[in-house]
Amino acid sequence: MWIYLINMLLLIAWAALLLRDDGIKHGKLLFVTIATGQWILLSGFRHFSIGADTMQYKWMFDETKRISWERLGDNFINIVFGDGDGRDPGYYLLQKTIQIATENYQWYLLAVALLFLIPFGVWIYRNSTEPLLSFLIFSTLFYAFFAITGIRQTIATAIAVLIGYYFIQTRRVWPFVGAVLLAATIHKSALVFLPFYFLATKTITPRYLLFMGALIPFLFVFRVPLFEFFRTISGYNEYEYYTGAGTFNFSMILILITIVSLWRREQMIAVNPNVTHYLNALLLALCFLPLTFINPSMMRIVQYFSIFVMLLIPELIRSFERRERLLVYYVAITMLLLLFVRNEPLYMFFWQQK
Repeated sequence: MWIYLINMLLLIAWAALLLRDDGIKHGKLLFVTIATGQWILLSGFRHFSIGADTMQYKWMFDETKRISWERLGDNFINIVFGDGDGRDPGYYLLQKTIQIATENYQWYLLAVALLFLIPFGVWIYRNSTEPLLSFLIFSTLFYAFFAITGIRQTIATAIAVLIGYYFIQTRRVWPFVGAVLLAATIHKSALVFLPFYFLATKTITPRYLLFMGALIPFLFVFRVPLFEFFRTISGYNEYEYYTGAGTFNFSMILILITIVSLWRREQMIAVNPNVTHYLNALLLALCFLPLTFINPSMMRIVQYFSIFVMLLIPELIRSFERRERLLVYYVAITMLLLLFVRNEPLYMFFWQQK
């Protein structure tokens, strides 16, 4: 835990130095670069025991070494363009490509960290008005998945969401579709992000909110058929029903953030029209949230949309008057630190012994 806590305290220190109103030139760029670099080190140099499936991905990495390029290429074509059995053929080609440079799994983890965190840093730099807060939210709510666990979906998210969102902003549909389809060869769940191109700009009207307010409870009641539908189209049949499944803490946080953000939506949108994208993303995240009460792994679907919390909360804080804003800002940072300490996450570098 102490390594993560030191990382967060360093983020706060760098922000105090670089993000002041009278700070140095290009302070935001320097802060995001340093913050991204710190997370690259933590993610890429972690011990193999850190992350629920880090060792499983090592087995896949070692298996790929023994598979020929020809076989991987045929497999990719048969699955993507034919009716071949299997899934995520793009991931094996990506592994094989990285193995041209190195067959060391530790360096591979570093490469994965670079593939996700560099686009993530660019995404934060371009879109976040409070990059410290965005990185603290990542360090508290999202790091456990994107930095140390789901490698395939981490890469897919970098392509579909972090890069694909730029094409949503610039209204370039075919590059966006191409990015999502490419990501789907690495993790098929990325296809769920495809409709967001058309829904991101949906105007937040009272009638629309009334519809979504009725749809979300409806989806919770009928979460079992919804779960079966996604399990069928995704090909991940190993996702079973879990007795007592549920992501109560995350769900309550997401619901609370959404409610407060909708209350302040007019003030936020007046300053930054992209807030409409963030709000629509959170509403979609709430639509998929009932799936996590059947199998926690369905958080994979939710996180394609809930990641926009990192952009929305800074806008939410900025919507308050200056005196209120400082109070809300410091309360938010304090709550994030307390939430992190409460979870007591484990971390070790690769050279440390258990």
